[in-house]
Amino acid sequence: MTLLAGLRRPARQVFLQPLLTVFLLTSFNAALHIARESSVVDGLRVAFLDSEASRVQRAREADNMTLQAELRHFVDSNRVIGQLLDTILQRMPDAARVRLDVIHNGVVGLNGTGLLRYDVVHAVAAPGRAPDPLVQNQPMADWADTLPALLAGQCVLRQTELLHNQQMRARLAGMAVGTLLACPVADVQGRLLGAVLIMWDLSDPTPAGAQLAPLMLLGQQIGAQIAAILDLRGPPPWPPAG
Repeated sequence: MTLLAGLRRPARQVFLQPLLTVFLLTSFNAALHIARESSVVDGLRVAFLDSEASRVQRAREADNMTLQAELRHFVDSNRVIGQLLDTILQRMPDAARVRLDVIHNGVVGLNGTGLLRYDVVHAVAAPGRAPDPLVQNQPMADWADTLPALLAGQCVLRQTELLHNQQMRARLAGMAVGTLLACPVADVQGRLLGAVLIMWDLSDPTPAGAQLAPLMLLGQQIGAQIAAILDLRGPPPWPPAG
């Protein structure tokens, strides 16, 4: 009997060591997935029950949730931008319309370098007036008369008939715009992201003298608030604002 007991002991030891190794590896794998999923139930499911198809499905659902969250954020931020532009119209009751232009790398030149363009991403108008159309990939040359002041963080007032850029002048004249006030949309680091354009038609009284300074200050303040929203939203392209 002593001899048989001596023969059985090595056999238990032979089987116990692999079983212990498997247990430790299984426990480590489960703990790893629990930590990764931040959930005991989800971690155990991923470690022992998941198939490749379910992992793909779960990744697809996560991507869809991210997309939906981004769309909701866009809608919310777009509503706030619209309210800010409406505020300008309320504070400047003689203005006909306000629009938001945003700068981006729209096209690639012949040498492979990105060429800056701007999009008209949001536009509002006073009652009875038509807002600017929302257009994309417009040339930065349109800003030739206002860009130096915008880069300096300043608003600038221009008469349509005195604009040097023929395309911009023709576009505004076609809408009977007589005066344009452009204010920078710049972030806290001073980067120019776009511009807010406030327009008065030929039939509208335009601000002058002491009236102009508080309007420019308002335009700069609104521009800074919009810049903060654009920073959170990320770079274009975005869904259409309408």
